[in-house]
This record gives sequence, C-alpha cells and structure tokens, in this order.
Amino acid sequence: MLGMYVHTHWAYNRPYAARTWTLQDWEGFLDGIARLGYDLVMVWPQLDCMPPEPMAGDRAFLGKLHQVIDLAHDRFGLKVLLTLCPNTVGNEKAAGYTFEERPYFVCEKKVNPADGGEVGAFLAARRAQLSLVGNADGIAIIDSDPGGYIGSTNAEFVGLVQAQVAVMRSLNPTAEFVYWMLAGWESYNRFWEKARDGDEAHVWEEWHGDDFVETLTLMREQLDEPWWLLGWLDRHQAAIEQLGLSDKALSYPYGVIEGEPTFPLTNWAPDNVAHTVRQHSRAMFPRGIMANAQTHCLQLPHIAAFAHFAQKEPSDGFDLVAFADRLLPGLGETIASGWSVLETHEPETQRRAAVVVRQAAARVGGTGDLGGLLFGDPERFLIDLALNLELRAALGDFGRAVEADSAPVPALRALLDVLAPYQRRTGFADAYGGALHTGFNAPLERIADPPLKQALADFTDWREPAIRNGLLLRLLDEVEAYCARHA
Repeated sequence: MLGMYVHTHWAYNRPYAARTWTLQDWEGFLDGIARLGYDLVMVWPQLDCMPPEPMAGDRAFLGKLHQVIDLAHDRFGLKVLLTLCPNTVGNEKAAGYTFEERPYFVCEKKVNPADGGEVGAFLAARRAQLSLVGNADGIAIIDSDPGGYIGSTNAEFVGLVQAQVAVMRSLNPTAEFVYWMLAGWESYNRFWEKARDGDEAHVWEEWHGDDFVETLTLMREQLDEPWWLLGWLDRHQAAIEQLGLSDKALSYPYGVIEGEPTFPLTNWAPDNVAHTVRQHSRAMFPRGIMANAQTHCLQLPHIAAFAHFAQKEPSDGFDLVAFADRLLPGLGETIASGWSVLETHEPETQRRAAVVVRQAAARVGGTGDLGGLLFGDPERFLIDLALNLELRAALGDFGRAVEADSAPVPALRALLDVLAPYQRRTGFADAYGGALHTGFNAPLERIADPPLKQALADFTDWREPAIRNGLLLRLLDEVEAYCARHA
C-alpha cells in the first residue's frame, strides 16, 4: 500500500486546512493522489474534540466525510481509515465552536481509563460519532499525542483500543484496526507527569521505547483480526522483529513531506524525500509505506516525489518539470524553477522566480490530468508559489540582518510586510515548527526584548497546550510593537 494521511488538527482557511475542503475539493484531491499511485487515505476527523453528541455542523462534516469515503471506494479504489485518539473527546467548551473553527486543545477532554463511568460515556460518544462514518474501512488509534493519562498502563490502553474497535465493528463488521506506534502509552503518560511538574524538557532523554513489546503482546492476545500497525522508529522495528509481527507492519516515516504543526510553506527537499523512502525496508514493512501532510495544497512537489520514490527503483530520478506540466500544461518549467529555489537561501534568485510565476498566473490556462490537486483554482496555486518565494527571500534577508545587527528593525519590518498578508491569506494562527520557526522565531530569540521572549517561550509550553492557540497572531503583534518602539 501507498498511503497519505490527511491531518485536520488546525483551523485555518480553505483550501489550506483539510477540515475546510468541499466535496469537490476532496474529489479532485482523491483523483490526483490516485493518479500518482496512492491507494490508502487516512483521515483524522477530529472526533477527539467533538462534543459527545455531535452538533449540526459536526454532523454535516461527518456526512460529507461519509460521501468522501464512498467516492474513495467507488471512483478511485482507495482504502480509507479514520484516526482516533485513545481517550479524548470534546469537553464542555466544544459545543461553543463550529467544526471548522474548533481549537483542539481548548476543547479536548482526557478520559480516565480507570474510571468505568467516564469510559462508558466516552464509548457512547464514539458510537454517536462513528455511526455517521461507519463506511470507513477501519480505524487507526495512536498511542500518544494527543491523548494520555498520568498513571495509566499499557493494559488500559489496549482495553480502550479493544472497546473502540468493538464499537466500530458493530457498525461495520469488516472494519480493520491499525495500531499507530508513536511514543508509547506509558512513556507518553510519564511525559505528561513531567510536564505537570515542570520538567518535560528532560523526559525523552530517558526514553527507551519500552512500551511496545508489552503493548503488541497484549494486542496479539486480545484483539480479533484483522489488525495491523504503523511504525518507523528503530524502537518500533525492534519490537516488531522481536514478536515476529513484520507481516502486519506498514512504514510511516512521519514528517518527510511536511512536519506538523508547521506554518503553511511549500517544501522542496527531494534528496531527503528520496533518502527516507529508499531506507524503507520492504522486508520489515511488507504492507507498504505512508506519508503525511498538514497543508496538502502547498506540498504538491513532495507528495508527487514521495509517490515516485516509493514505486520506482532507486536509480530512477523524479522529473519535477513533467509533474508540474501535468498540473498546468505549458508551465512546467516555470513552476518547477520556482519550487527548486524555495530552499536555496538565495533571496534575489527567489524574488526573480516569484516575478516569473506571477506573470504566469496572469495568463494561466487549462489544467492537466492532475489538475484536481489545484483545488479548483490554478491562479491561487501560482500566487501561493510566488508568495512562498517572496516570504522565503524575506526570511533570508532577516536572518542575515540579525547576524550583522542585534536590532535589525528595517529587515524585520520588511519581513512583516510579506508575512502578515500571507498569514491572513492562509489563516494559520497557532504555534508551529518548520521553516518559519527556523527563519523567524530562532532569529527573534537573539533580540533582547521581554515581550518577544515571552511570546516565543509559549511555543513550547506543554503544561498549558491551549496557550498555543492563536499564538502566531500574538507574536506578530509583539513584533509590530517592537518595531514601533525602535523606529
């Protein structure tokens, strides 16, 4: 199998955030990835911060997702999985938001796995939610992030899994279960304990990945078939090998196309994609490989390159121009040239490429056989590429200015003039990692300004994850204020 994860955690604008996609958007996306060779889609439908009894907007989203699953099956031959967290559901604040605008950490409730009453109510909520999407081929449950409960055991985690699988199979008797191996349940709970005590920075220094053998053993003993698993870390592989479960394993090298959470910027690092995919061992992971993305409409070059390297021999190179030409015939060279300089750290080259792309946007014509990946708006796609090039150039200028000056206000002002409109275009407002964190946050750390320092520190506050909701807007306000004070 060749899979793609559709992550819906953050609330931002269409078509950047998957939770905003229309049925037509989904149809084009599924058509495009199927043509690239993907045959598995995994979707996180945010049941984990949804009210126990879904609201009208939630029911509308899940009804649309039901249609998407039917499309995936009937039109494109795709298998569809739904991602769930082991013990989270919407809290009393969840009903105060529409599905498209609901902030996850503000609305999440962690259920105590040892409390029978809480677990019973949680499973009733799952039944109400899953009853609207029971046509999915199965559910995948992650062992960490989100979820967790301080002091809970691996046996309790497997019990939660078994109970949710039973709910899904009461709706769809053929449903599969997929165990998404990540940090491990008890290890993650120790992280939350450290976070509560203010020492989360050091918890992973002692992480031994010692959950997986016990968890997999319990699953093998207690779960009915069919079930399989996602893994990729060395500790995952060691447990899989020890228990002889390679026949159940699919490789999931998370973050190769795009990390998350990241600010929406297009990536182009083909050597890294090729290297990661080619390290995939078909002997260890005979079920295949899966990728993930957060802002799919911006990550088209990596989505295509991942599919290419997963299906071709190592010596078979990826033709970026040919792929771009399948999106917009006749513009392959222009688009590929823009993508290829995104991560070169050459501001003037990036700006020149942006000019050419903008000129192309003014004369864009029809789409190619992969046009569905443009979400119905080729001009938007091209303008996004130009804006990405301009923002990358401004980040490069700012980084150089910080190296030369401890208070680089002109370069920071110039960066804000590009970043702020692009932020409004995408609507992404929460904390992030990735290229913007490297090119914006990291240099800002070198500026001695207390309000800036506090906003930057909140990006890594795990004791209060909800503080990261809307944090980019707060940071931009602090930067504006800093520039005004030093004008």
